[in-house]
Amino acid sequence: MHLATNGNLGFHTDELYYLDCGCHPALGYVDFPPIVALLARLETALLGATPWALRVLPTLLGAFMVVLSGVYVRVLGGSLRLQALALAIAVTAPYFLGANWVYHTVTFDEVTWMVAFYCLLRLVLERRPRHWIYLGISLGVGLEVKYTIAALAAAIAIAILATPSLRSELRTRYPWIAAAVALLIRAPNLAWQVQKGFPSLIYTAHHQGSGGGFGPNLLLIVVYLFFLLPLWVAGLVSLFRSATLRPIGIACLLPLILFLFVGKSYYAVGTVPIALAQGLMAIGRARRPRLRLGYRVAVAAACVLQLLTFAQLTLPITPPGRILGLDAKNELFADSVGWKSISHQVQSIYRNLPSSKRTGTIMISAFYRIPRALQIYGDKKSLPLVVSPQLSDWYWLPGNVAATKALMLGYEPSDVAWMFSSATLVGRLTVPFGVHGLEQGAPVTFCVLKAPLQQEWRGLRNIS
Repeated sequence: MHLATNGNLGFHTDELYYLDCGCHPALGYVDFPPIVALLARLETALLGATPWALRVLPTLLGAFMVVLSGVYVRVLGGSLRLQALALAIAVTAPYFLGANWVYHTVTFDEVTWMVAFYCLLRLVLERRPRHWIYLGISLGVGLEVKYTIAALAAAIAIAILATPSLRSELRTRYPWIAAAVALLIRAPNLAWQVQKGFPSLIYTAHHQGSGGGFGPNLLLIVVYLFFLLPLWVAGLVSLFRSATLRPIGIACLLPLILFLFVGKSYYAVGTVPIALAQGLMAIGRARRPRLRLGYRVAVAAACVLQLLTFAQLTLPITPPGRILGLDAKNELFADSVGWKSISHQVQSIYRNLPSSKRTGTIMISAFYRIPRALQIYGDKKSLPLVVSPQLSDWYWLPGNVAATKALMLGYEPSDVAWMFSSATLVGRLTVPFGVHGLEQGAPVTFCVLKAPLQQEWRGLRNIS
């Protein structure tokens, strides 16, 4: 489904940012570790810089997570029918359909959470030393993907301390080897953080207000799990009722509670498939054959209903020209329309400036998305240098810039009066089809610098 529909919409704003970061290889970036951006560069180098090509990898990882959802049931001892139901749940799940068509840290984060849960499940069931090492590797890689997996690592540590049989293994060397492996994998990004003054901590402090809050986060969980909510709750209860599987239950519940209050609830979506797998095991233990059959039929019906209900809201199946209305319900859609048009508008505004104003002019975008969009869709030979002071882009201002004027994208004249001797509004950007995208109505301001840009650059920095 994703391979068939991934080309319907253009690049998402964050995809443009990951591509830009990939073109500036580093051991870290302000708002995420390096793996996702570097993979974006590798993928587009191999397949080309198109939305469909960039989205091949998250599509394949989404398919892998569907398979892993069935593997959970297999490891737990479930029948082939229960494994098939787990696959059906995953392939119709709105939290997979809606996240894994776009190239985003969410997909890679979900994968590392699910792999870590698989390693933890094998550990609690088999108690083989190598599963400690695999768990350490998965958590270490996860920390190089997105920092939110630290919540899962903390929950697993609490689960180990709360479980006597696992706590006793702390006397062996394997848990400590696993921790050392995770820290070793984490070390390059940690070194980058130290060198740059821990910008990710500053970003997190500025980003705290962007969470949905307890009410909206809880509502989002209920909506996305609406048809399978009883099965999910049954799975969580069943995990806690089993002395063997209780560590899994603790590792599922604690991050979920944390992200209900801090951040966004979908950060913990990697906990959902294993809870649903245990829910399937619970209904599979029903004593009466008719009751077991009824439960299975109910789950299958729920899968069909959630696909029919959420398909248009989660899959990019609606063409850009007909997306108005859906853009207000799914910001991924709204922010994936019009970047080619926006780039051409910016290019046209620049070309319409008198030649005297174009000389010595630099473009400064308030937000990180415009520079890469212009690199992809603009005429590189005729455009000046384009930079942005937002997040990681702030680091990439060349040291030899000799600009005396700037075309400011996304800034009103009053926003930048402090650093320019004159500021004139010369246009506004328009997202096609009336879509409520991020650049709809964005101002374009022509300015004359008071001082060299390098002296004023710190004042423009945007780390939120």
